[in-house]
Amino acid sequence: VMTPNPTCVSMTDSAMDAMSTMVENHYRHLPVVDENGAVVGLLDIAKCLNDAITKLERAQEKGSSSANDAVEQMAALQGAGGSQAAMLQQLLGPLMAQAFGNKSSPTLRSLLAGRPSTVVSPDTNLLETGMIMAKARKSALVVENGNLVGLFGFKDMMTRAIAKELPLDLTAVSSVMTPNPEAVSPDCTVVEALQMMHDSKFLTLPVCESYGSVVGLVDVMDLIHGCGGADGWRSIFDSAMDVSDDLSDASSVYSTGLRSVGASRSVRSKKSSIQAKTNDRPVSKLRPKKPLISSDQDSVLSVSQMLVNKRGDAALITGPKGGLVGILTDTDVTRRVVANHLDPSSTAVSKVMTPNPT
Repeated sequence: VMTPNPTCVSMTDSAMDAMSTMVENHYRHLPVVDENGAVVGLLDIAKCLNDAITKLERAQEKGSSSANDAVEQMAALQGAGGSQAAMLQQLLGPLMAQAFGNKSSPTLRSLLAGRPSTVVSPDTNLLETGMIMAKARKSALVVENGNLVGLFGFKDMMTRAIAKELPLDLTAVSSVMTPNPEAVSPDCTVVEALQMMHDSKFLTLPVCESYGSVVGLVDVMDLIHGCGGADGWRSIFDSAMDVSDDLSDASSVYSTGLRSVGASRSVRSKKSSIQAKTNDRPVSKLRPKKPLISSDQDSVLSVSQMLVNKRGDAALITGPKGGLVGILTDTDVTRRVVANHLDPSSTAVSKVMTPNPT
């Protein structure tokens, strides 16, 4: 179920190249290695986004104009015309106390247009729910009488069901879902949704009409892709890295206690004029999380339980020689274990890995 031979980056690689790899390939996680090939961290796109917004908010609170200046510089570097430059500046408007025009950011209604919702009823069992989630690659919205009553995500499946060894075919989703989740209006803009997701530490946001009808669900990757395209999300992260960070001393997660594991290939993206500016900003500025490491002979159940205990959602998997061979995420558990009717307690991650993952 793990992703084999995952793409990884080093602490000294370009931070923007790493973010490009994650966004363009829809990776939520990316392993980080040091100069010796030892795994020292894990980039989490949700954490990167939260950190970026926090830094911009901190700069605004201090009356700093550096974030706004950075966006203007990005627009100039990208050769943006007047309208595009205005869009890039307004993209971060709510964070920098600027007037935000609705025309500058798409609404969630437009983002979700034509996308089917992943809807289940409260009495749907977890096995069926997991299969629906795996097919749609989305969390499940629990709906009763046309109204949203709960939310059940991939991390919920791993932590509340798999790790606790619940019988999936006999357990109703209503018994483990998050009841009455906070929802947002479809007329909410993408940037407003990003801010709400940041403030509440949500990974997903249900979208409902004022009268309760479910429109759909957005996650952090949906919102990043909705930020005015590549120029939009790049301006967020690049602006944040330009802001003075009081926590810069904590930007590295190097640890002498971590055992050395061999690295896979390091990202080497094509260079451009924009990337030339950002190449001097290393991955370490993104403050990767400390990695959670398991053996490829561990069972899916034991890895899930370890992630619950460590409050993580992804584990880096090592082979017999200690080399990095894969990554197991909460999404993998649902898509490749639950949906395939595999027994988590007797399934080793090495036995069910998928070759050449996308």
